[in-house]
Amino acid sequence: MKKTILTAFAFLVTTFTFCQSNFEWQIKDSVKNTQAEIYSKTKLFIGTTWKSAIDVIQNDDKKGGIILVKGLSKTGVFTQLGATYAYTYSYNVTFKMKDNKYLFEINNVKCHSTTGSSFDNKLLIEPHDQENCPYSKNKFGLKCNQLMADLKLELQSIADSYVKTMSSVSTENGDW
Repeated sequence: MKKTILTAFAFLVTTFTFCQSNFEWQIKDSVKNTQAEIYSKTKLFIGTTWKSAIDVIQNDDKKGGIILVKGLSKTGVFTQLGATYAYTYSYNVTFKMKDNKYLFEINNVKCHSTTGSSFDNKLLIEPHDQENCPYSKNKFGLKCNQLMADLKLELQSIADSYVKTMSSVSTENGDW
């Protein structure tokens, strides 16, 4: 079963709970913003995080306070024995919002495609922790573990950036 790490952080007035289970992130936080303000910040975040918001947004329910994004990560590119291998991972990001709080989730991380000399889409390496690496007994295991570390780092970066965006002071009515 997947390990769950539950850590609580205190930000000035807000309560922030972060839960990472293998390749799943969940962040709940309280903020001093209305649902409309959180929605606006979230849409801005999506537009600056992914190349095309139109291409990644799968569901956008402003009234219901939910946005679903399907993203791709082209994290794993490495060379071994003269061949270049590239891995693309897909994932879902769900943003839920109400007055004064939001929920951010990354889940459903899967190997979307692979490219390489002789195994295009044949060697799909699903997300896993190092101790569960199916290639740990050979040289490919080191590359595989680095691939997973890079993927986790990229997804963690998305989560960290969203928290930073939500905690930033709004300049909607300010002097900018």
